[in-house]
Amino acid sequence: MGIENDKSMSAAAELRCRAEKRLNAESPVTRPHRTEEETERLVHALGVHRIELEMQNEELRQARDELETALDKYTDLYDLAPVGYFTLDRNGTINAVNLSGASLLGGERSRLLGRRFGLFVADTARPAFTAFLRKVFENRAKDACEVALLKEGKPPLFVQIEAVTAASGQECHVAIIDISKRRQLEEKLEILHNDLAVRAAELEAANIELEAFNYTVSHDLRRPLTAINSYCQVVQEMWGDKFDEQCRGYIREIYEGTLRMNRLIDTLLDFSHITHVEMRHEKVDLSRMAEEVAMGLKVTKPERRVTFRISEGITADGDAGLLRVVLDNLIGNAWKYSGKQEETVIEFGVTGVDGKPACFIRDNGTGFDMEYAGKLFIPFQCLPGTEEFRGHGIGLATVERIIRRHYGRIWADGAPGKGATFYFTLSGDRTI
Repeated sequence: MGIENDKSMSAAAELRCRAEKRLNAESPVTRPHRTEEETERLVHALGVHRIELEMQNEELRQARDELETALDKYTDLYDLAPVGYFTLDRNGTINAVNLSGASLLGGERSRLLGRRFGLFVADTARPAFTAFLRKVFENRAKDACEVALLKEGKPPLFVQIEAVTAASGQECHVAIIDISKRRQLEEKLEILHNDLAVRAAELEAANIELEAFNYTVSHDLRRPLTAINSYCQVVQEMWGDKFDEQCRGYIREIYEGTLRMNRLIDTLLDFSHITHVEMRHEKVDLSRMAEEVAMGLKVTKPERRVTFRISEGITADGDAGLLRVVLDNLIGNAWKYSGKQEETVIEFGVTGVDGKPACFIRDNGTGFDMEYAGKLFIPFQCLPGTEEFRGHGIGLATVERIIRRHYGRIWADGAPGKGATFYFTLSGDRTI
């Protein structure tokens, strides 16, 4: 602060000296004789004028200090900004650059001034940059482009350049943003896209092979099974009374084996079909659908003591046919695995999971060990302790595929002897 006062006093003294010289250089004039009263008034007026000048000087000093503070802030913002700022003339010569811009070009600011910006642009991108700069000055509107900059001893740096012509029309202001990471991500994305295209082609080929396999299974494999089944019936009808009980048991086992094989073929074809069937989205009344499934199960075994607790008003957006398969399998499993209970209770309702609605089907049946929960939805997997319940291990795998096609997920919770609960969500669920 003392230094600034010394500077102000020195400037004032210099100004006074210059004023005295100018006054002495003027032609002398005859000064009229003044009375004492006039002299006092003149001295008073000069004193007031002096104070006014001092006040004006103080205001000017304050304005200068404020201007210097604002300039310092602007300089800091300009130099320390994460974006490179340049001022270029019509030839692309660098007239001004901030520290970030100098860092992008890999040089000191003092050595960059006066050089052509195009020298730092990669050879392949230089014609495009020249055309871009010419366009900015011609259109006098903000424009942008992407180029690669050269940095000595380092890979090219990809940047985005935005420029607008200054009011004078002789310069343009340029902002440069480093987009190297974005370009790297775009290249990785392109690689992933190409890999995905290859996988899609492989999947399409696999689907064609699967269709051919399905045709073979449904025709070539079913034909001999039908023949065996028919011959068993003929043999049983024509010579069944001539066989002993053991032979009749063999024939019966062969006949029932063909029926099981046919059912397995149907199950496999249905499982394969789930992936290819066209989805139709509509509002589905899951509560009513569950009631229909429950009614159908009661008809098969009216003697069973089963209580169904089905919440009302559960709806969802999805394919009605596929969602019926989901409920058929889940409620059917609850019915099957609770068959040994004197009083069976099967529930269908909605609960909140992570702030979103999830449907659940709960039973009080045999349950399962959570250690094997990961195998529930894998085709042909039968959990330990469930061997006595007939099945192909396809039902839950089919359900999982359908739920996945609805962009949802399914999981289960249970314990041996304490029943099981299956939860599932559907994308775009509208539960009431």
